[in-house]
Amino acid sequence: MLSPQFKRVLAKLHTQQGARIDDEHDDPRISVNQFTKSVGAFYEKIRYLVDYKEDHAIKRSAIARVLKRKILNGQRDDLGTALLHELVSGGYLPNDKVSEDIAEHVQVIAGKYLFLEHRGALSHERAISAAAHEIERFLYPETLSDLMAECFYETVSPHIKYTSEIDDARFRIQAYIGCRRSLLDDDQDVLFYVLLTKYFPELAGCGRDEQELERMVPNFARTAALIEQELADHLGWRISYKLRNHAIYFSMAQEIVAKYGVMASSTLDDPARLKTQVEELLNEKYAQQRVIVSNSGTRTIAYIFLTKIILAFVLELPYEKFILGSVNYFALGTNIIFHPLLLFMMVKFVRLPGEKNKSQIIAGTQSMVSDENIKMIYIKPKNKDGVLTTIFGLLYFFLFMVSFGIILGLLKALQFNIASVLLFLFFLTLVSYFGIRIRHKAKKWSVTPENEGALGILWHFLT
Repeated sequence: MLSPQFKRVLAKLHTQQGARIDDEHDDPRISVNQFTKSVGAFYEKIRYLVDYKEDHAIKRSAIARVLKRKILNGQRDDLGTALLHELVSGGYLPNDKVSEDIAEHVQVIAGKYLFLEHRGALSHERAISAAAHEIERFLYPETLSDLMAECFYETVSPHIKYTSEIDDARFRIQAYIGCRRSLLDDDQDVLFYVLLTKYFPELAGCGRDEQELERMVPNFARTAALIEQELADHLGWRISYKLRNHAIYFSMAQEIVAKYGVMASSTLDDPARLKTQVEELLNEKYAQQRVIVSNSGTRTIAYIFLTKIILAFVLELPYEKFILGSVNYFALGTNIIFHPLLLFMMVKFVRLPGEKNKSQIIAGTQSMVSDENIKMIYIKPKNKDGVLTTIFGLLYFFLFMVSFGIILGLLKALQFNIASVLLFLFFLTLVSYFGIRIRHKAKKWSVTPENEGALGILWHFLT
């Protein structure tokens, strides 16, 4: 039977109307030259490659970047128009489709947070990030994520228990932060904005009246500082980690609601249809993950390979030729080929989830939509045992020395010079980072084992 939480979501979807940024009136539209648009889109792809932002944060990152640059250059009066032109040039908005009237709304949003910054209620970074997030919500309206985040919190929060005494208000806000982090992968900037609108519900709808903003100022700085403390609390991260499996189950239900809208109730309320739908969705997701892993791997390998060639000819080769007087072509070739090849192997042998994982997600999704048989999540107080922390640190240091000691020993045996060694280690850590990111994406729909075992933990430490 469908839970009351899901029924409320579907009821709200029935009453809400999605905003559109491109109406049917004959207003002037934002238009850019096709060549400019092509160059801008290519530049944004390069930026995406270098920044390596999460997919859902790309638009907001672009908006924040433009705002920062325009404000730094003193272009505050035409922020709205300038921002829209750059978003169209970068391919984030369609050409000749966005009304110029939209620029006025964007200007109001940006002006609101600049005013709060000027009055000392927000830092510059928070003002930019909050403005970017609200502008993104205005330009790309999507209400389902917030509705589902609230539904997720209402569903799982009664099943989260702290095993010691804790302030109830603090625990509730940390549980809410953990829910959004695990389900929507919200970063600190998004969470700051979301919590800000929780404390000031009227914030998103105001901006044209400075007197209204002025009335908020006395409490605003204090509230912003309180939110910073809440976001810095490690409890939210620990809850988020514990909720990972629950978030995967719930995401399946969210996909069904996104697909069928208010008609999703017939699927969610029927166990047989829900099972079939989740199986189909997981097959689609697994196929998408293969493509994502392949594309991410190819793009990153090309980036690493080109960067290695440039540094080899700019730094390593001149150092060996002019400082050492001889060139170690084996070391030079190894530094060019090894790391892209290592990344290729890391990506090539990524294993996607199997049937056991699929069965567990189906059962978990059925529990979520019915709010029945949901496993309790126990959060223990952080261990403050100094002896255990010391043992942990020594083990980590020992494995660090073993792994890097073996690598340095091999490089020395192969007669790598200091420049070659430094470049090798630098790119080894860079490739490891990219490889972990790509493998993490491949496991997005993989349920975490409840007990990983000692060997699994030791392997993670070593790698």
